[in-house]
Amino acid sequence: MNKQGGFAMSGMAILGICLVAIGLLTIGYGGVTVGFSLSVDFQSFLVGGLIIVLIGAALIPGLPAVAKLIALALATVALLMYIHIMPDLEFMLMLISDVVVLGFAAWVAILFLRK
Repeated sequence: MNKQGGFAMSGMAILGICLVAIGLLTIGYGGVTVGFSLSVDFQSFLVGGLIIVLIGAALIPGLPAVAKLIALALATVALLMYIHIMPDLEFMLMLISDVVVLGFAAWVAILFLRK
């Protein structure tokens, strides 16, 4: 907040808002291009868009931690779904990927909760 009681827009906040918008547009473009479905084609747009939304949400300083955690949860679930939808990926590689994704999500969640 600035001295007059309003919110001051910092460069990080503007960048974060732009990244959130780009991520949502990426998801929308994927839905229009290949259709909203559980296919690998749309899931790649969904995962990419949600990761960009997560990065944008993390850069917005005034955003509550709950909103950042929701973005993290959505990106994590979408990435886990994408990993398990891949047709030629062996089961053990899926489990290894799950451990990496969940470990990274837990680490980022702890970072969000510390602030």
